[in-house]
Amino acid sequence: GVPVGGLLIKQAAASLAAAEPSLRTFVTLSPVPGFRTWLTARLARQRASGGGGEDLSGEGAALNGLLQALSAAGLDETAPFSELGPLHGPISTGGVQSPEQERADAVRRSLVGLCARYLCRATQRQRALDPVAGFHMRNGAALIAIHWAANPSSYGLEESASIMVNYHYDMPEVEARHSAYVAKGVTELAASPEVWRLAHASGSLT
Repeated sequence: GVPVGGLLIKQAAASLAAAEPSLRTFVTLSPVPGFRTWLTARLARQRASGGGGEDLSGEGAALNGLLQALSAAGLDETAPFSELGPLHGPISTGGVQSPEQERADAVRRSLVGLCARYLCRATQRQRALDPVAGFHMRNGAALIAIHWAANPSSYGLEESASIMVNYHYDMPEVEARHSAYVAKGVTELAASPEVWRLAHASGSLT
């Protein structure tokens, strides 16, 4: 069956729908509390291996890409997680950029891609390593989007470099998604095609 959290979510959604009949979409804006800890450990492992490391379906390339982007931008590994600055501006969607903007964008794109990889692939006993992701997946949600510069607070920077994500509760699918995740873990993790593309793309948005 669906756990207590899922029942509460379904009840809350039903109450909201009753109060506002036109409401059909239930989406969270959620933190990614484990991202920095995971990334710091993976970068340390990558450096210890001399930059080769274990390439877990492109993870090695993604980590190297981030290190190269940080170096090109004149930043160290702690910069995205420290004080709010120009790096935490929006990701470019086109148009002419200065070299400095291009270098900052490369760092942003690398971090978003690695966050997708963390959420979709980092596991503990076949369950999502991130505790918030694990909660929502157990309760039948799908990870549908990853947002750069969504939480510029000091805490948001410290834990996830300002990244936040959306989990979507599609009520008719909640129980099936819950059952699939409980039975098979991240092999049945529900995520949008865009999120999976990011997770597979070695940290690139393109």
